[in-house]
Amino acid sequence: MTPKRLNTPEQEGERLNMSTRTMAKARSTGSPAIPYLKIGRTVRYDPVAVDAWLAEHSHNNMMGV
Repeated sequence: MTPKRLNTPEQEGERLNMSTRTMAKARSTGSPAIPYLKIGRTVRYDPVAVDAWLAEHSHNNMMGV
């Protein structure tokens, strides 16, 4: 079984073009509710889950057409 690649908040912020501060605020307030994992005190993002969340919450989502 191949382990999943999980990104740090810095890596995922860079991938999404968001600052780490904005990512932290999103985790704290729940808005936007970007999916993340918390392992002890460590925060990680599953890029596959984040991409699925983005597709589901995109305003120009063509999946339902």
